[in-house]
Amino acid sequence: MRLAALALCALPLAACVSDSSGGRSVSQYSLSSAEPGVFTSSKSGQPIPLESLRGMDERRVAQTFGRPVFTREDGPSRLLRFRSDACDLDLFLYQAGGGWQVRHVEARDPRLRTLPVDRCAGSVAAQKRTA
Repeated sequence: MRLAALALCALPLAACVSDSSGGRSVSQYSLSSAEPGVFTSSKSGQPIPLESLRGMDERRVAQTFGRPVFTREDGPSRLLRFRSDACDLDLFLYQAGGGWQVRHVEARDPRLRTLPVDRCAGSVAAQKRTA
């Protein structure tokens, strides 16, 4: 009886991960997808190289990108998320020399596929959120 109940519970889960089997088509979003992201922006700005982003202090981040759409502090790290019409830009800051500095950067398109950081950063800066 338990085995039959488990099989019935697993059936809907299997349908969620199938892509086109059984006549179903299910959209999937994955942070680990090998599929390249698509960068499409109405105001893409100038790309900002990753080397320029790393080491930015909090003041310079605010001057360049404006207000984040999301922030989170986890012990020694801080996440600042910025958004443009093309992507989300995540800056991971860590304490250094009495202030916060960018140590890691990630960029994703609206379907959560990885994008080049420099193009996303340029788009976010060009569409700086101030309010």
